[in-house]
Amino acid sequence: MKYMTDASIAHVAPKLRERGIYCDTVHKPMGNNEYSQESISDGEIAAFLRKAEGAITLIVSDIVFADHLKWDNVPHITVWDAVANYILGPKDARVAEMR
Repeated sequence: MKYMTDASIAHVAPKLRERGIYCDTVHKPMGNNEYSQESISDGEIAAFLRKAEGAITLIVSDIVFADHLKWDNVPHITVWDAVANYILGPKDARVAEMR
């Protein structure tokens, strides 16, 4: 599975790669530039993800964009769901992960 971060959390992609997770910023596959300052619209990102046919999951922090992705059945992970799942998940899993 491949992952891609939205532009507002681009700094997360290198951290995930350090942990062995295949993750790029939205700018890398769409503009071939990891740290591009060029704006890519939400519509362009959604179209790119639909074309990937489920092969790429977007990690997103924008609430409105996440709602659009949800209704379009585009694979995504919201930052707030990931944090909530971690906090509310089994204590044993959190302790093992911190080691």
